[in-house]
Amino acid sequence: MEEEQNSGTLEGTTEPTVVDAGRVFVNTGPDFPVQKNQAAKVIGILVIIYGAMNLLGSPFLLLSDFGATDIEGNPISYPTEYFVVSILSAIIVGAITIFAGYQITQYQKKGIWLTFAAFAIGWISGIITSALQGDAMDPDGLGVGAASGVFSGICGIFCYVVCGIIVAIPLMLADGGME
Repeated sequence: MEEEQNSGTLEGTTEPTVVDAGRVFVNTGPDFPVQKNQAAKVIGILVIIYGAMNLLGSPFLLLSDFGATDIEGNPISYPTEYFVVSILSAIIVGAITIFAGYQITQYQKKGIWLTFAAFAIGWISGIITSALQGDAMDPDGLGVGAASGVFSGICGIFCYVVCGIIVAIPLMLADGGME
């Protein structure tokens, strides 16, 4: 009886193979750059506009005293601490967000994180300024300042969360190109 030629087994000897390190990585063709998503550029520009509005609007906070009244309708004057906190926080938040917006337009992730930090600073300073305003409106010491600060914090967190989700859109995109 004769053996079949295609029996399913391999026969023969092996030889050691020498690997040339220069030939392992072969150029497979031209590298095409990945198209980066333009959402980061658009959101970065929106963040820059938000920061510019903060910076340009900070001097107008000096006019917030104009027409202010207490609960009974009597004219009042806000404390100096209110103006210091509100103007400084507007300048700081504005400067951080302008820089962060530029970083986002350059596809840098740190711009998104800086924007989140600016939102946190803005939220905390908003609570403080609301509490200071409420204290100025409350001549009888009824706790209007504390209530105003609490309501500002609760409402502000929802606003900043929505803004934070919008700013984080480039991170959520698979082809966002953020570095």
